[in-house]
Amino acid sequence: MINPAELVDNLVALLRDIPELVTEMGGDEQRIFAYHDQYPKRASLAAAIHEMPAPGIMAAWQGTQPSSFGGVDVWRHQVTLYLRAQETFDGDPPTAYYRLFRLITKGVPVSAGVPMLNATVHPSCHPMDLPLIQRQSDAEGLDYFEVPLSFMEMGDD
Repeated sequence: MINPAELVDNLVALLRDIPELVTEMGGDEQRIFAYHDQYPKRASLAAAIHEMPAPGIMAAWQGTQPSSFGGVDVWRHQVTLYLRAQETFDGDPPTAYYRLFRLITKGVPVSAGVPMLNATVHPSCHPMDLPLIQRQSDAEGLDYFEVPLSFMEMGDD
């Protein structure tokens, strides 16, 4: 089994390597970042979501589960991207979250040369499964979107 922290860090690096996605973050690649649990400093994902900058994308490992691929037992890693779009103003088209989701799936990292859906995020994992995007609300009732991603290992590494 791989270290999921490597998967999360590799994912963040690839997302930062999509020029259009960095532009959506106001040109600041540091707004695309990883959340790694560190007790007691970082022991609340809910607090981290609430404190996220806007715009911002935070990647967090949710867990790992056993799976099967072609009759072989493998591990499937769940990583979620939490999205906050940049501020929009009257007259702006309501496309901020749509653009973010499209760039997360169809954006092309410069170093990979292929869209994220086909990119190898970790050398021991297949490319991500087709993701979904869904609305959530934080503790204050402010909406954000989350994109759960799933990565299957190629074997029991």
